[in-house]
Amino acid sequence: MNLRQKNRRYIRGAAVLLTAIAGFLTAGMTAEASQMPSQSLPASVQEKTAEEEQAARQYIISQDGTGDFATIQEGVDNASNGDTLIIYPGTYNEAVQVIGKELNITGVSKELCVIQYDTISYRTAPLTIAAGTISNLTLYGKSSGNGEIVLTDEEIAKINSELIGDSWDRQKNYRGYAVHVDSNYLYGRTVSFENCRIISENNHAAGIGTRGNGTIRFENCELISMGGGSSIYMHDPITVEMSGRASLIVKDCYLASYMCPYVMTFQSYLPEHNSFALTFQNTRVSAVEYAYDGSYTAMNVNTSFDVETLESLEKAGGLYVTGLSSSAAELVHKMTLDDMMVYVDELEKALATGSAASVVTISLPEGITRVGYLPDGMDIPDAIIPSGHLKHQVIAIYNRSNLPGNGWCGLDNAYLTSDSYGNTLVEMNAVTIPDTADGVPASYASGPGDGR
Repeated sequence: MNLRQKNRRYIRGAAVLLTAIAGFLTAGMTAEASQMPSQSLPASVQEKTAEEEQAARQYIISQDGTGDFATIQEGVDNASNGDTLIIYPGTYNEAVQVIGKELNITGVSKELCVIQYDTISYRTAPLTIAAGTISNLTLYGKSSGNGEIVLTDEEIAKINSELIGDSWDRQKNYRGYAVHVDSNYLYGRTVSFENCRIISENNHAAGIGTRGNGTIRFENCELISMGGGSSIYMHDPITVEMSGRASLIVKDCYLASYMCPYVMTFQSYLPEHNSFALTFQNTRVSAVEYAYDGSYTAMNVNTSFDVETLESLEKAGGLYVTGLSSSAAELVHKMTLDDMMVYVDELEKALATGSAASVVTISLPEGITRVGYLPDGMDIPDAIIPSGHLKHQVIAIYNRSNLPGNGWCGLDNAYLTSDSYGNTLVEMNAVTIPDTADGVPASYASGPGDGR
């Protein structure tokens, strides 16, 4: 391939990426404060009785008819608190909703047990749940490429009757998550995801609305964003009754954002009544940062270092001297022209095939990869030149006031617990391990696994 052909491929590749994220500001950037169907205030939150524990049952879900139920939703509808659904191999094309129940849903293998659904609608996540344990599953929010979902007046009226402080007229502008946790039933409860692969081609991979005294936990999971949303999006409740301290625990996970410039998004609505306790442990991140300012928004009030500053500190050997730490051997990378062409081809193939297996084979290193920058000394006609007007960061922070707050990364009401360590992004680490001779913290220079 000659230089002229490379230049054309470079421009085409940049166009593909920019087109893919062009709708981000309107389709996924501003967070949704939706509520799931109203639940009674959980004065009912209490420990299970011995009778309830003994009554817990297991149901087998198998598409070939050999189990108790052929669909997961049938199992959910027939199960009671504390019951376990065992998912046998298969691709289940369902938008599973677990409302007002605390269930255990476990697959025999995340490679073989897939729940997928077209997330054209904000209300059609492959899994909507508030409490329980979900394990050994792939949850895949697919994009059909279709336009806005069409509902009858009766269907719209039913949706509006279930919502608090929201409406279908606003929700219709958003696509669904791969996993949706946003129910009053979460109050005082825990929802855990273990050994799961969560992939979204549309909105955020996991969309979370916290509730007071609730805990959201991911362990040994992959949260992969293929579209305009980030890997994790979390906001506090919009009602005082459901407010309080909430915890997010992300342990031994892998977060990847292949197109969206933000790998995590946090939003504060009622900081006077809510707080977030954030714990990240040994979590690898593969994030992208774009040369083009149009990928970013001035509404992001993140107060941590931007990518350019991190790269400068790392090049000068001052990243760890400042007390920052990262599990990545190299935190900030720049994608070469040849690498960008391969990357674009891989993305196009993965989105075209709609295969979870092909998604997780896309090559993106641990750390932050800068995309769309011209190689030194290279002048490409019609190429987009960075303007530098907005800060380029890989975590988005939004406050009700649209001003920086005093919490973690400028969020009004969040703090990083002291148990946060061993992560890729410097913002995720509360503990710095003493330097080795080469200046890189010993326990962060390498880590378990390969970042997947």
